[in-house]
This record gives sequence, C-alpha cells and structure tokens, in this order.
Amino acid sequence: MCWFKKPQVLPHPEQKPNYAQTANNVDVDELFKDWCALYYVPVVYRNFWREQIDIQVYDAYPIEIMALGVQSNTPAATWEINGKRYLACLAPWANVGVLAHEMAHCSYALLTLGQKAAFDNAFNVSLVGDALVMFLDKQNWYMNTNNVEGHAEVYRYLGTQMPEELKTFYIKLCA
Repeated sequence: MCWFKKPQVLPHPEQKPNYAQTANNVDVDELFKDWCALYYVPVVYRNFWREQIDIQVYDAYPIEIMALGVQSNTPAATWEINGKRYLACLAPWANVGVLAHEMAHCSYALLTLGQKAAFDNAFNVSLVGDALVMFLDKQNWYMNTNNVEGHAEVYRYLGTQMPEELKTFYIKLCA
C-alpha cells in the first residue's frame, strides 16, 4: 500500500512559445494533424474543422486583423465574418495547445444560447466538484477570465479527460 498521494498532472501541459518558429516554417497541416491525434478529435469531424476554419500563422498580425481588436501580442485569436471562422496565430505560439484552445472557441460558437447557459452551470459545478478541473483552476488564472475562456482552457489542458458532463458542450471536438 502506498502512503503518499500521487501528484496530479495536466493531461496536456503548457507548451512554451518557440521563438525559432516563423510563418514560413510552421506547417499548418502538420499542426492540425498533431492536434487531431493528440486530442482525439473524432475522425468524422476532422474535415469539418479543416474546411470551416481558415487557419493562418503570422510573424506579425496585419492591420486588417488588428482592426478587429486583436492586439499585436495576442498569441492567437478566432472570429467569424459572414459565416466563416478565422483563426490567426503568431508563429512562436503555433503549437497544439494553442490550436486546441482556439478550436474550443470555434466549438463554443456552435453552441446555442441555451447550451451556453447550461455549460455555465456545468462548468461552475465542476469548478467545485471535479478534482481535475479544480487542479487546473489552481494552476491557471486565465480560465477565470470568463466562462468562454474557461471552456477553452478546459479543452486545452484536459482534452478528453475533462468531466463527462462537460463533453456535450464541446461540439465536434469530443465523441
């Protein structure tokens, strides 16, 4: 019998920016494939994500993106224009974790208002009742910005190991 408690770890730990990456040497298709594999994105939805989200990597955001309110030092952002979703990422932060976070935002955009309200309730319950979510909350101040960021951070760091009751709110990300 073991007398000590095994320390908790996040299924998908923080990935530091890679300042050697540039817009010219980041392979978006490989990044996408790595995200699908590491986060167990259901095969049936992989084409949806690749076709419906325009993923672009930049060394510096062009003025058109900054005009949308994206700050020059924001690692990544998503938005929708005329029914099309866009994802922009600065090259050093083009990693699987950041892609997962932004794809969670895209998934959140698919929720109805009723589903968003139900997520808020389920998320708030998990913050006080699920050991892994509580552990993440202690490690990660950003998920407390608002429940939209909480939604993205849960997916980024917990992936499919999030509580079962939350998975329904990750449309096309969780089986």
